[in-house]
Amino acid sequence: MAKITIDGKACECDEGEYILQVARRCGVFIPALCYLSGGTPTLACRLCMVEADGKRVYSCNAKAKDGMVVYSRSPEIDAEREAITQVYCINHPMACGVCDQSGECELQNLAHLMRTNAQSYAIRDTAREVQDWGYLSYDPSLCIVCERCITAAKDRLGVDAFKLVPRGGDALSKEQKDAMPKDAYAVWNKLQKSLIARVNENDDCVNYGESAAVCPTGALVESAFKYVSNAWELRQIPASNPHSSDCELLYYEIKRRGIGEPREKIYRVSSDINFSVLHAGARFGWDFSNERASKNEAVFNRIVRGIEDGEIKNIKFNSFITNEEARILELLRQKFKLALINDEALAYQKFLREFSKLSGTKFYNADSQTVKNSDFIVVCGTFLRSDAPNLGYAVNSACKLNKASGIYFHPFCDEGIKGFGKNFIHQPHAAGLEAQILLWILQKFGRDLPEWLDAKLAAEFKISRAAAKQNLDEKSAGSQNPENFAEANGAQNVASASGIENSASADGAENSAKNSAQNPAESKISNFAAAL
Repeated sequence: MAKITIDGKACECDEGEYILQVARRCGVFIPALCYLSGGTPTLACRLCMVEADGKRVYSCNAKAKDGMVVYSRSPEIDAEREAITQVYCINHPMACGVCDQSGECELQNLAHLMRTNAQSYAIRDTAREVQDWGYLSYDPSLCIVCERCITAAKDRLGVDAFKLVPRGGDALSKEQKDAMPKDAYAVWNKLQKSLIARVNENDDCVNYGESAAVCPTGALVESAFKYVSNAWELRQIPASNPHSSDCELLYYEIKRRGIGEPREKIYRVSSDINFSVLHAGARFGWDFSNERASKNEAVFNRIVRGIEDGEIKNIKFNSFITNEEARILELLRQKFKLALINDEALAYQKFLREFSKLSGTKFYNADSQTVKNSDFIVVCGTFLRSDAPNLGYAVNSACKLNKASGIYFHPFCDEGIKGFGKNFIHQPHAAGLEAQILLWILQKFGRDLPEWLDAKLAAEFKISRAAAKQNLDEKSAGSQNPENFAEANGAQNVASASGIENSASADGAENSAKNSAQNPAESKISNFAAAL
């Protein structure tokens, strides 16, 4: 733990944590248009410059050291930020009144903060046509090339969705360079050279709503929201994701349909970009709302009276309800002392109680932040992209930002994890072997197991604890000889479970030996799967 001072405020942080991240957590404002909390720094906007121990640094990329003294403002820094703000306003359309981001535009807020009321720079504009990207719409004239959309896709979603492409703008002259601060010149030079484009021109961007959510201007917006409503006209209804069990928090943004139509309508779904990540179902699936829903007033009033009078004491329901409906039931239970009955939940509760006797006192013992902070992750039994997309986002963040590694067991190839990193290995296996894989994981990584469980695992897999404790480096030492490769990497050590014959084929061992030159760790796991 380190202690630094930012603008006179003492802040505790981890040694090596980015200064901007520390400042945000401690409530110290430092302007930045490109940096996403917990993401990879891009140094695109350079607005986050500070003085740290007397040196000018970019706080999104500079790491905190114990005893460091940081100042976020000085006359020189203010002048640089003012110049950068003016650069962002060069040829930027003066259409704030109809821009979809107006009222929540970060460039707009920055211009007000810096009190920018003049323009010192000018250059010939280039044609920039609005582009239809399916679920998203891209307006290059509003783009400040902050690269947030690229960062969000890579660091949060685990995909290479967007990239920089040449813009074709006029080159800056030496006179223009000499007439402005160097950081402002660097930002302007990038603006003249670059724009954003899709990596795959045929991609409909259905999975990249998060990239539009983090856009600081109106450059990248949801197509369904374009020119539909002003942000300040919408009322936010807090809710949680009804499309999956991750329960990420979101807002349904609503307003009345028109002057003559008082009924309210959902116009879009949003979230706190620094707090939660929404997958495609949550971001674009709001139109599932039943427009023709009706209520039988007589039956409804009879149920209400029954609950209030105490005649209704039990409510029985199934698991096909939304998180909001579950919350309403819980509030009714608390207020009227009702008994909530769900046979499916009861069966699951009994299972968890029995399971916890062997695995611990609590089944859910981690959250998404714990996953992000992990350095080794094992995933088995779930298809990340569709079953638990937000868990996949957390695993991707761990691999990208925490340099984590891990193993992903699933019968099918999950395209969603290919961008996570080379150290996160996908190991396909035959369907129905999940129990055996979990037993192997328990034996391989479990410590201080009860004697009866240790004996059971040894019998199941016919492998000694001494062999299980061997270091992978010691095993890989024998892998230089192809004839010994399978044994060196555990293919012969992992034997049958529940009667499944241990039959790592010669072809499988040969293929694993070939693959070991590229990724020894992956070959070890491949041999294990072949043995199962």
